[in-house]
Amino acid sequence: AHYPLQLLLYLAALHRYLRWRQPGYDPEQHLGGGLYLFVRGMCGPDTPAPDGTPTGVMAWRPPAALVVELSAVLDGRVR
Repeated sequence: AHYPLQLLLYLAALHRYLRWRQPGYDPEQHLGGGLYLFVRGMCGPDTPAPDGTPTGVMAWRPPAALVVELSAVLDGRVR
């Protein structure tokens, strides 16, 4: 459980890496979202997609500002 929190933490780590390695890094432009793939929920090409997203897939692109703020909190810059 807590997959959205895990995704935010992974994106905060990716944000820090890109900030360090990508010249001209802009979180709004360069930071995408993430996917969680739950293999047990998938059954190949016939996987149902009741809302347009196949079962077993969680996709989320949180606002870049949220990722940047979480990174600042983890740095201890925000209390």
